[in-house]
Amino acid sequence: MSDNFVIKAEKVSFAYDQNSPVLREISFHVRAGESVGIIGANGAGKSTLFQLLTGLLPHQGDLQVAGLPVEKAHLAAIRAKEGFVFQDSENQLFMPTVLDDLTFGPLNYGMSPEEAEAAADEALERLQIAHLKHRQNYRLSGGEKRLVCLAAVLAMKPEILLMDEPSITLDPVHRRNLIEILNGMGETKLIASHDLDMIMETCERVMVISEGKICADGPAREILQDQALLASCHLELPYCLQQPHWK
Repeated sequence: MSDNFVIKAEKVSFAYDQNSPVLREISFHVRAGESVGIIGANGAGKSTLFQLLTGLLPHQGDLQVAGLPVEKAHLAAIRAKEGFVFQDSENQLFMPTVLDDLTFGPLNYGMSPEEAEAAADEALERLQIAHLKHRQNYRLSGGEKRLVCLAAVLAMKPEILLMDEPSITLDPVHRRNLIEILNGMGETKLIASHDLDMIMETCERVMVISEGKICADGPAREILQDQALLASCHLELPYCLQQPHWK
């Protein structure tokens, strides 16, 4: 695409019914390779936005991913370029073992068993969890499930990553590893999270959603230091900025 935008939204809206609008004519563009944090209070519409981008919910307005309108005829092509890490790991892991889950998608997209396992191995190594390859999913901790979900998405080799609360349930060591991994990724990333410290470390740009609208969109550090803006959207400063030693 000549303008290098991989996501375009123009006056996109969604409502479960006419009296309950969730997103109201939001507009934004995302360039290839950008890391964009999506923040907002509970119920602001962050998860709904991701479901619209993957075609899981209908929408009004103009929404394009990878140059294709998000509509039924193009969903297979769009989803081949996207990877969506759900907020609830239990909704994403459904096979008996980690390897089964990581190879399920690649196999269904036409990879041979050998290619699918190689893609799984690469994703596990990338996330430093190769030791979980043959683990039964029911024996994974909450944090391990989060990382396996991300590995399952990476095994599909997506160009665009949509991550809904990726750091939830992670202990400090795995959270730090995740931040370092995300910062080393060249894929386009949209990260929705209440973990504003992680957003500050991994995203160059932040969009704030409040009451179904984008009320701010700009450089991450600028927005995440704006206490008045965050308070007006029922958010607080990142924890690191609340400390007296921060400069």
